[in-house]
Amino acid sequence: MESTTQVLTTLIILFTLVCSVIVTQFIRRRSTSFPMRAIPAYDSIPMMTGAAVEAGRPIHVSLGSTGLGGSSTPLTLASAELFYQVTTRNLSGSTVLTLSDPSALPVAYGTLRHAYATRRERLGNSTVRWYPNGERSLSFAAALTGVLGDDKVSGNVLVGSFGPEIALVLEAATRRRQSSIAGSADLDGQAVAYGMADQVLIGEELFVAGAYLGGSATQRGSIVTLDLLRWLLILAILIAAANSLREPVIQALTQAGGG
Repeated sequence: MESTTQVLTTLIILFTLVCSVIVTQFIRRRSTSFPMRAIPAYDSIPMMTGAAVEAGRPIHVSLGSTGLGGSSTPLTLASAELFYQVTTRNLSGSTVLTLSDPSALPVAYGTLRHAYATRRERLGNSTVRWYPNGERSLSFAAALTGVLGDDKVSGNVLVGSFGPEIALVLEAATRRRQSSIAGSADLDGQAVAYGMADQVLIGEELFVAGAYLGGSATQRGSIVTLDLLRWLLILAILIAAANSLREPVIQALTQAGGG
């Protein structure tokens, strides 16, 4: 049984890699042949950055309590990619990044410098701010509400690890009529974000900022491949379910006919 599982796992990985390579090549030649499903949160970011530049106000991005060296490392890197995409669109304005895990500070500063270096711009008014107190901290949420008011931000992108305390930040953003995009790896924080944020990122949507905002053919190819595999998996489950129900239905019809 174990060897069969290993073989199936290997075949699935190889099939995924082959599909990703093929789709990437098609996208490089014809970018419109494989459209990606719409994610409203990413669609709204260009409008958010445009409104911030026009109003002369900063955009606030927060990574929450994500950091490096643990299970939240992939989420930290994905959130940093979103911070990079927002910053490159807002170089003529300013972006404020907040976080509570000190291990994410090198990634934050490196991402900020890379965003300005990519466009050959000098480091502008964008800043990285560390507020202590860690995971699920009401003190950190209170500090963020202060950022919203003191800096008079135009919009908020809260993507990372947040608990129910994210409600304080989103409520403050609503009172100040600031737009908000939110997503959390924590289920409690995700539930609050779904109910209170203007736009929400759910599940794997937290990890695809580069594909939706960066325009890389390789990243777009991987996203399209995952969507295709998802539909194939759903189809396989439906076929398996229908096959498992076939014999009981046939037996029931046979018994009914014989009776």
